[in-house]
Amino acid sequence: MHLLTVSFYEFGQFLRILLWIFLPLFIIVLLITTYIHYRRANRNAGVIVETEGLLLAVDPGAAAFSDQPVREGETPVSEVARAENSLSEGQTLMGQPDGDNLYKGLLWMKQKFEDYREQTDQRMGTLKEQLEQRTAVTQQLKEELAQAKEKIAELTGKLESNMNLLMNIHKELDRSLNIEKALPAATPEAASGGLSLGE
Repeated sequence: MHLLTVSFYEFGQFLRILLWIFLPLFIIVLLITTYIHYRRANRNAGVIVETEGLLLAVDPGAAAFSDQPVREGETPVSEVARAENSLSEGQTLMGQPDGDNLYKGLLWMKQKFEDYREQTDQRMGTLKEQLEQRTAVTQQLKEELAQAKEKIAELTGKLESNMNLLMNIHKELDRSLNIEKALPAATPEAASGGLSLGE
């Protein structure tokens, strides 16, 4: 009977209070479980293996242990669990390298750096040689271009003088043709005019 006396406003206030309490608790529990799964996945994700003085991460999976023979009384699952335990113990031992391995790793890194520097020096040398060759080729092409421009300027000068000469010859021929046409036309008139004068 008391539930019927509760109004919707009071019921909404009750739900808000529950949400203010349980929502942060749910988020905190979710974050904690996510962190625990993350740590467990990182712990089981890789095994640190020492190779040539370097510490490398290797993915162990069940397939890595499938080629080992199964002992009597052990299932493949228990064997994988045993191998994971031994690997986790080895990981804690190899997680703290001694000074000798660290020194070897630093020497290896130094050697790699020197090799890389020598390779880059060789590349820079070849690139400088190629650059010098290409600058020489471009200089030679610039000189040839300047010579070609001079020749073109000479040829255009000669061509202009030849065009002027041809134009002068054409004008002279035109004038001489006009004079020849004018002379035959003038002679019959002069002849007829001379006859009329003589009569």
